[in-house]
Amino acid sequence: MRYLTLEQRESLQRQLTERAAQLREEIAAALRGSGDTEAMALANHLDEIDDAVADLESSIDVAEIERHVGELGRIESALGRLHEPDFGVCADCGAEIPYSRLSAEPSATRCISCHTKAERSRADRQTL
Repeated sequence: MRYLTLEQRESLQRQLTERAAQLREEIAAALRGSGDTEAMALANHLDEIDDAVADLESSIDVAEIERHVGELGRIESALGRLHEPDFGVCADCGAEIPYSRLSAEPSATRCISCHTKAERSRADRQTL
């Protein structure tokens, strides 16, 4: 198995770090822009967002914030795994995830084939 090079891992780390910072800014801006004093206070305490998002008033686009928080969680998880030997290995089949896929989606945990299967399975469950 070919591992990612140090340069590739550093590039992915930069991408992940930059996207995490962008998401934090977008979450904070959405919370501040809501006009809700509780939400504005949370904007300064992003560590508390996971538990508090469900409690925010409907004046905030909760779905958008939840998407951002979910993506931020996946990014932080990827940053934690980045320098582990199994980073870039598909969680389902164990195949190497190509760098081109990781470059496009640095937090990917599945190869394209397994990701496609998982998406189809999820879609099938939703239609039942």
